[in-house]
Amino acid sequence: MSSQVFFSVVIPTYNRAQLIIHTIESVRKQVYTNYEIIVVDNCSTDNTTEVLRPLYEKSIIRYIQNEKNFERAYSRNIGFKNAKGDYVTLLDSDDILYPDCLHDAAEYISKNPDTRFFHCLYELVNDNYKPVKRNDFPPVHNPFKALMEGNFISNIAVFYKKEVVNKVQFDETPILTGVEDYDFVIRVLGETKKLGRIDKYNAGILLHPNRSVNLEQWEKTYQRINYFIDKHMNSADFLACYGAYKHIFVSSLQLYLSGFLAVRGRTAKAFAFLFKAFKIDPYLIFKTKFWLHFFVIIKYIFK
Repeated sequence: MSSQVFFSVVIPTYNRAQLIIHTIESVRKQVYTNYEIIVVDNCSTDNTTEVLRPLYEKSIIRYIQNEKNFERAYSRNIGFKNAKGDYVTLLDSDDILYPDCLHDAAEYISKNPDTRFFHCLYELVNDNYKPVKRNDFPPVHNPFKALMEGNFISNIAVFYKKEVVNKVQFDETPILTGVEDYDFVIRVLGETKKLGRIDKYNAGILLHPNRSVNLEQWEKTYQRINYFIDKHMNSADFLACYGAYKHIFVSSLQLYLSGFLAVRGRTAKAFAFLFKAFKIDPYLIFKTKFWLHFFVIIKYIFK
């Protein structure tokens, strides 16, 4: 294992004082110890500063506080800018890394020294940080196609070589908040052309009602998805890398809107977006996710 690899763990946060200590402790429990923790506080209005003060006063973490709430894309870019690591990884302030995560990443780098972009698997955990669900991850022999079917990479246990995040930054356009992570990895893969994987569950995403995705509103979500689609459909760089799969990209996002509406009981409109997704990509009918959305809509019709 290359003991020389130094990792920067960037943790953006906003009003997560009750959760962030668990997140930081999951990093401090890493088997591999050659890392730094950078917390970027997006001007929290709770007692985040007081909770973290003992840690940054002892230099256990580096603490950066934004002068106002710029949203998370800005905070991640600030973390990238201040990172000293050879590789940077992001960790939301309500999620956790498992003890072997950085160790396995260092091992992977030692065996793949040219790697610039790779990820581990993650699972969903409850409020006791016990696993409750594991999502299926698509094979990455064709990462361009896989990524067009949805963002399976997320923002946890993903590693970027520092030179990559020096070049590719999060888009801070406010309307993209909610898909800014998907937008980012699309552009990172466009830059690196390769995606590596450690086929092991090394991180946990905490399920709780205050996750950002649970607080979204339909009008803003619809506007965001349309902006997101238009941005990439009008991008020469996107079309050069993903053009053969652009219909899959658009169809998958219509499917996302269908699911968004279905679980909120707006079943007629959910069916409309489900049909729209099918029209764009008829092969969707042979995929499990199409039928899962179909039966979710049926469930909410009779609920």
